[in-house]
Amino acid sequence: MGDDVRFLGYSGWQLFLQVPYLLVLVTGLVLALTNRRLPRGARRLLVSGVAVLLVGAVLNLVWVLALPHVYSQGWGGLRLSQLNLLVVPLQLVLHPAGMALVVAAAFAGRRAAGPADPPPHWSGWPAPAGSPVIPPQPTQRP
Repeated sequence: MGDDVRFLGYSGWQLFLQVPYLLVLVTGLVLALTNRRLPRGARRLLVSGVAVLLVGAVLNLVWVLALPHVYSQGWGGLRLSQLNLLVVPLQLVLHPAGMALVVAAAFAGRRAAGPADPPPHWSGWPAPAGSPVIPPQPTQRP
């Protein structure tokens, strides 16, 4: 019974740490799918990025929760290392790929900036039409 209590404590702690991240990703995915104000390309990139991050987070949670079971089944270091060689590279690829897609969505969603607004009319420059063009002079200090 002591091993069961320790495992439940470990699983509970891992769930406590991982579930908020999963909830944020699921919320982000739902908002990205329902937000029609984003341009289509940016929305696709955002949905893809959040989905990749969600797959990586679920893979991480499954791995962290399965690790004690695999270890308690008597798997040796070699078998555990082989399984680890499958899971860890996936985690190392999924997170940066998902973040890259989310960042790309942020830049794809920006609209092209138009020409700069002219200065206010009361600024005195540019000179009104028909008046002699004299560039502003630096102020003199006494």
